[in-house]
Amino acid sequence: MAISFACASFRNGVSSRAIVAAAMLLGAAVPGAALAQETTTQADQDEDTIVVTGIRASLAGALDAKRDSALVIDAITAEDIGKFPDKNIGEALQRVTGVQLTRGAGEGQNISIRGAAPELTRVEINGQTALSTQVGSGRQVDFRELPAEFVQRLEVVKSVSADMTEGGLGGTVRIITRRPFDSKEGFLAGSVQGVYGQVGKTWDPKLAVIGSKVFAQDTIGVLVSATYENRSLYYDQARTTGWRRIDGSPAAGNQFYDFNADGQGDFFPDIPRNIINREKTERYAFNGILEYRPSDDFKTWIDATYTTGVQTLDSQFLQLTTAIGAAGAGSGVDIPTVKIGPDDTTSFVRFNNISTLAVPSQLAVSLRNILGQIDRKTFNSQFGYDWTLGKLKISGRASYARSRAYNNEINATGDYLGVSSLTIDYRNPQQGPNIILPFDPTKVAGMNRLTVLRQPRYNFQTEYGAKLDFDYRPDDGGFLTSLKAGFEARNLSSDSELFSVTKVLNGFSGTTTVSNTSTFGGRTDVVQSTTTPASLTAQLQNIVQQNASLGDHNFFNTGTLGFAGIQRFLNLGNEVAAAVGIPDPFGSPLPLDTWEVTDKNLAGYLQAQFRFDLGFEVSGVIGARVVNTKTTSSGNRLITNAPNPNVLVPVNFVGEYTEFLPTLNLRAEFIPNRLIGRATATEVLARPQQGQLAPSFRTDVVGRTGSRGNPGLAPFRARQYDLGLEYYINRTSFVSVTGFKKVIDSFIFNTTQPETIDGILYTITLPVNGTQVVTIDGVEAGAQVSFDFLPAPFDGFGALANVTYQKDKGFESRDLITGGPLPFPGLSKTAYNASLFYEKGGFSIRGSYNWRDKYLITPTGRGNNPEFGEAYGQFDASASFQLTPNVSVFLDAVNITDATRKENANSIYRRTLIETFGRRIYGGVRVRL
Repeated sequence: MAISFACASFRNGVSSRAIVAAAMLLGAAVPGAALAQETTTQADQDEDTIVVTGIRASLAGALDAKRDSALVIDAITAEDIGKFPDKNIGEALQRVTGVQLTRGAGEGQNISIRGAAPELTRVEINGQTALSTQVGSGRQVDFRELPAEFVQRLEVVKSVSADMTEGGLGGTVRIITRRPFDSKEGFLAGSVQGVYGQVGKTWDPKLAVIGSKVFAQDTIGVLVSATYENRSLYYDQARTTGWRRIDGSPAAGNQFYDFNADGQGDFFPDIPRNIINREKTERYAFNGILEYRPSDDFKTWIDATYTTGVQTLDSQFLQLTTAIGAAGAGSGVDIPTVKIGPDDTTSFVRFNNISTLAVPSQLAVSLRNILGQIDRKTFNSQFGYDWTLGKLKISGRASYARSRAYNNEINATGDYLGVSSLTIDYRNPQQGPNIILPFDPTKVAGMNRLTVLRQPRYNFQTEYGAKLDFDYRPDDGGFLTSLKAGFEARNLSSDSELFSVTKVLNGFSGTTTVSNTSTFGGRTDVVQSTTTPASLTAQLQNIVQQNASLGDHNFFNTGTLGFAGIQRFLNLGNEVAAAVGIPDPFGSPLPLDTWEVTDKNLAGYLQAQFRFDLGFEVSGVIGARVVNTKTTSSGNRLITNAPNPNVLVPVNFVGEYTEFLPTLNLRAEFIPNRLIGRATATEVLARPQQGQLAPSFRTDVVGRTGSRGNPGLAPFRARQYDLGLEYYINRTSFVSVTGFKKVIDSFIFNTTQPETIDGILYTITLPVNGTQVVTIDGVEAGAQVSFDFLPAPFDGFGALANVTYQKDKGFESRDLITGGPLPFPGLSKTAYNASLFYEKGGFSIRGSYNWRDKYLITPTGRGNNPEFGEAYGQFDASASFQLTPNVSVFLDAVNITDATRKENANSIYRRTLIETFGRRIYGGVRVRL
């Protein structure tokens, strides 16, 4: 049975005085976050009520959260137990105004809020920090690891109050799971579904179960839930890793090829690739909550969430090495064949081998497989209580969170070194690399080197936290409605370890070597054999012949490239790696990639809520938060001092800063429950990435240069403002518009500075906080309408839409090629969502389209080109039917139009990525007992 919401209808009276006052307040208000009304008036309760269920219940719950919040938020609520409107949390969040989604393997992975990068977004699970499982360590959360089935509500908080934990410069995502006292009636619910992926043509299972029970005279509640899925995430990519200008006359110095004679160097492709990605992903997740409520004045709880996901990789590459030659030796470009298209970009080129060069400098084709597993685990737990003593409420929480990302990377690579020529043709509708080879890549003939690399990396994050809040609420009806103060301590530790070892069967030299780069600078540990090149070439070709396959599907069998190209090539999977012998890398880790960074944060705050009457109700919350952060960073410093290089010295650094974060939030209820004005003025911060704080200290006593991380980095800071107006038409319908400004400073960039180390003056490159200030101005508009006023059966229709427009100024990075200005990374100027649904008689169907404009990925990519993500839109749909009050069936379709994702190097004619993941179908049954 669907969850029902019974709610008061809206009063219709509209006074001219209220409208005039609304205009005056919104025109003159200091920007600040809106404080929503917390209780329903008795007059509202006495009026007729309407009851909404299903999709409308979800929309009504989201509007309740938006309207009644003390902050500027948007919310998404589940329609029923285990029935969330999207397939993972990231994909659900993309429907929120101002949120822009980044995809991984076609799944929603990270989000940006109002143009701020994913690592500048704070994510909480029931108020506790959600830690990153990013390989390499960072702060961005991968939403694919968090099951949507656990979620009761998602909130995207765009303004802040002083009692909120700092860290969300873009915003804060609150993941609120179901609680045992949400319903005093016990239940057991679950779902079984199959997932079909068009690229791999596979059906995969996904299971979910959730149960809750309240007992002991309704004083103890227990809720447990679990999910399991085994996904085949297949996606193909046509890539050109970068675009570079080639020096056509090395002896003359920087004489770039300019075939169209326009005075600008032409761009040539660097490492074109066909990639078939196979990620078998098995995920488990568990959530449990025990809650005790002996009275209305006291409750305490323990909750925990555990997730684990193991990705088994088999990514199959066909890639070209086109950067050949050396100073004065030529570039290998076959000049008569070159054709230049728009934007000084090569549309057709042939590279010829220069056989007089050393082997590493010659043309090469590589068949490479990235194998192994990525194992991600998270654990979040907390103990908390709320205790009301008359007018005083005391709340406490102790928490522990841990995440682990273990990337056991194994590469098997077969090289065709010294290939006579390579041809790449971009003259097709998608500007994709049509690779033309002088040999058959499904055969071993010509392969003369075989390499197996094992490079495992461990990343751990652990956070201990404690929070204590005191909330005093006088009931005298005066100006002050709440006075709140509290303290919070958090200790976050991040660790990284990297190991690496390589085994090479080299048919050119006739040697088999094992190189262990886990030692200081890398060395050859074992020379296992020396034989004739012909004999070793025959040996490695036999290994590939006996153990390789041709994969399981044609390259780019969904989407479109506009050409057939090479559809199959040798798949050097785990069998090839095992036949060569996977070397053991575990000895000493790479010292410069092994480090620990710890943030110790101590915060205190004071805030007050108030309410007064100006002929309409004005309420607000004002406060300030002070936070002190101490950072310690330990690792190693490597001195390269010939003739005795690789001197390793342990290093340890300490940094500290204190920030004052004021907040002001205002809310004006011009028409009770209908017309609400919001305004905010707040200051926020986000801490640097742990990799920027890590030492990674390298020094060269010969050149007197070096590089390191910077534990003394200050956080990103921002001042942000909102000014908005919301009109609630009825319980499930509204329109709103909000203008916002975000002023970001303390940017982090790399610079050089002199430092004296061991009595020697060095020039050190390190990240520092800059002086540039970036301003993001934008406007958000949204509407949600249920067409209940239409005659049956059209009264079952409803629609949702929102649009965000934003622009930036002050970002100082420029295009290193053209010198032109660049936008703020991650910011799409325009993004919108539109959904249409129909719900009637137990049947519901919904279609949703999400679109975002292009955005900057990095200011300086390969070849010094900036790299952009191109505009992308995706259409999804879902349908369900209630067979009985307790059983429903559903069918969902993702990426119905088979859209492809694209990236480029500052021109659509310099595409760096064309990705297809095809359509995905979900079908199954939900049951509630």
